[in-house]
Amino acid sequence: MGCVNDQSRFLPGNVTTSRPALISTFLTADQQFGTGAAPATDYSGAPFALRFDRAIEGYNAKDTASGNTLSLVALPTLADSGTNDWEPAINAGLYGLLTSAPGRLVRGSDVLVLRYFAPTGAQVASFTPGAPTSITVDSTARLTEGVTNPGLFGIADCMQAGVFRATSVSGNTISVATGGLNQTTFDTIPQFTIGQAMLYRAESVVYYVGLNANDNPALFRLRYTASPGAAAVGSIKEELVEGIESLQLQYGQDSNTSLTARPTGNIGQSVLPANLQPSGNAGGNAASQANYAQAWRRVGMVQVGLVARSPDSAAAEQRAAAPNATRLTAVGVMVAPPDDRRYRAVYEDTIALRNRLFGN
Repeated sequence: MGCVNDQSRFLPGNVTTSRPALISTFLTADQQFGTGAAPATDYSGAPFALRFDRAIEGYNAKDTASGNTLSLVALPTLADSGTNDWEPAINAGLYGLLTSAPGRLVRGSDVLVLRYFAPTGAQVASFTPGAPTSITVDSTARLTEGVTNPGLFGIADCMQAGVFRATSVSGNTISVATGGLNQTTFDTIPQFTIGQAMLYRAESVVYYVGLNANDNPALFRLRYTASPGAAAVGSIKEELVEGIESLQLQYGQDSNTSLTARPTGNIGQSVLPANLQPSGNAGGNAASQANYAQAWRRVGMVQVGLVARSPDSAAAEQRAAAPNATRLTAVGVMVAPPDDRRYRAVYEDTIALRNRLFGN
């Protein structure tokens, strides 16, 4: 989210009553600034898709911890409970989207949510706070690459960052006013530094494994959308890779997980969402929600394992495996494939998150 480390934005010493860690027009003025002397840190008033204060969060399929065995079946089993099959429970609104066709969510696979500013942006030529706020950029061409009529944007310089839904886009000028998704404008926020500030498209996406129209498992991406002036968030599903049977994830947390202390920049452990510290619940009380958000903000690494199968069965019979044959594993999860004569492979990677390794 711009040139300042994401973790540092939310450190108590860097937040003031006039400048929140992340400016969000999706919150009311009271939610952002509060009425007391202490800055407000509760972003829960924003819709799930627009919780840009939680840039990453994930849901782990139950019984898929490191060392567990994942038994695959020829026709993947569809999800039947976002509460019982994943930990933490999948957000109810998101679960409803993931279980509709096409791309119906399957069991035994993790779900990953990412909210971020697109890597390419436009130089801000002028920023005029008020009601409405007016932002002029040098060109909107880079803001529309690969999409049509985007309305969710992020703005950042090296001091602050904000996210909003455009009320209108006319030429190179973006207007931001209260209404629809916007609970506020930028009229009470200090001006962004011209020459340093950049405007980006704000992306909110979900990666998961679903069943496609051919009843084959595939890696899908759900993308939240909102056109300029939209009163609600929409979504589209995109099938990315057919043949992906399972997505397995673990998250590397900073070695310092204190609510108040600075991160070290070193990854201390790689764990499942339930073991992130400090522990919290996105649907709990204010303290629990704050812990939950803080735990995800200290994540600076993700371990990814993808189980892939061939689109068709082999003509030959399945070879009998030797008793001591090496089994497939994905981020420590043992994979037991069915006898369906398909070729299978696991692809793994470890990814450091940009702007998350504190001090780098």
